[in-house]
Amino acid sequence: MSIKQVPIDVEKVCEGMYVSKLDRPWLETPFIFQGFEISEQAEIDMLQRCCSIVYIDVERGKLSDDQVRRLIEMQRQPRKPPPQAARRKTREPGKLVRWLQKLLTRLGLFRQAATLASSGQEGYGIQTTVRAEADAGRNAYRALGKHHKELMDHATIRGEVRMDELRRAVQPAIDSVLRNPNALAWEVFSRKRSTENYNRSVGTAIWCLMFGRHLNFDRDMLEDLAMGGMLLDIGNSMLPKSIATTSGAITEEQKTILRQHVEFGVKILADSQGVAQPVADMVCCHHERFDGSGYPQGMLGNQVPPFGRIAGIADCYDAMTSESAYSKPMAAYDAARALNEMRGKEFAAEVVGQFLATMGMFPVASLVELNDGSVAVVLEQNPNNVLRPKVLLLLDQNKEPLPQPRVVEMRDLPLDATQSGALWIVSGHEHGAFGIDPADIFK
Repeated sequence: MSIKQVPIDVEKVCEGMYVSKLDRPWLETPFIFQGFEISEQAEIDMLQRCCSIVYIDVERGKLSDDQVRRLIEMQRQPRKPPPQAARRKTREPGKLVRWLQKLLTRLGLFRQAATLASSGQEGYGIQTTVRAEADAGRNAYRALGKHHKELMDHATIRGEVRMDELRRAVQPAIDSVLRNPNALAWEVFSRKRSTENYNRSVGTAIWCLMFGRHLNFDRDMLEDLAMGGMLLDIGNSMLPKSIATTSGAITEEQKTILRQHVEFGVKILADSQGVAQPVADMVCCHHERFDGSGYPQGMLGNQVPPFGRIAGIADCYDAMTSESAYSKPMAAYDAARALNEMRGKEFAAEVVGQFLATMGMFPVASLVELNDGSVAVVLEQNPNNVLRPKVLLLLDQNKEPLPQPRVVEMRDLPLDATQSGALWIVSGHEHGAFGIDPADIFK
């Protein structure tokens, strides 16, 4: 039996090795991307701070035949467990965050974002605070929701979409996302957990917008993303009401009918004026998958157009974090973990990496617990480090309410546990934990 994956002591790793597995879950470490080739000492240092044992894929990487042979021989020999004192702490992420930043920029299907980041060019900056943008974000969300209903009603009656009206309708959302994307993200996550009726098309359109902003797309491209997100399920207007509104488990026959919403959506756009190709790609391809498992055409790999890939992952993320007739919503952190498991399968690894960089492992409005036991809510993402967002501290180390909630820029705090004031996120919590509902904060 051939050996592909070899466990070795972390002290023995070297450049050229491909790390395929750790001795703990990936998302409990600073490594948000599963699997990588070691290319520099900084990566080795971070591994040694986080792990005791790593698993090396001998079929990948840049090792010589002799090095591979020695690794396989090591695997066949009895191995002593590392001494207890040598085991690393699970919760200590280390301080070599610059490596993570470098990884985020070197990955990417959309190389323009990586190029901008590495060249020092500025993308879209944050122009205002979440609190200052909250009302504008709320109004933009409501406007999109109102227009989506009008879209569906018109498509049901006329079988077409008035693209000029849709373009005007998405402008406030684009403006808000450009000023500060966290305000609309906050609105989306708040509505998902509130009693208000959540509109998945609106939510997906906002995720697409935020993704495009992260990739430094120009305004015309952002308009296409917003309009495409709003139109992903326009084909539902042509489905039988009994199917579109069904609840509980669905039969294979019902599933086949539901899948027809893609072809119906394509037909509606074909009968509409002024539909840009990226918008059509989003509607046609948002259920296609990188590994060929999607529908309706079973496209494989690069056959899926770029805007179709964006639509697919944004739609999938929103579905996972939304309640439906078929499933309960995942916490945003669990959805991020699930997407990470889809890397290289349903979605291209680069697309997943860039999307997680957009949303963060702990998105805006997430409840998080820090290493000292305190509890906070995520206010804003840090575009340079997805693990170090801006948070609002609400509970102290004993889980008691603070006399005055305190804003903390985690990017400014040390990560090294030996330094005073070191803080990092160790876990996420569902809305409502500790009696806290982030939706109430900006009311």
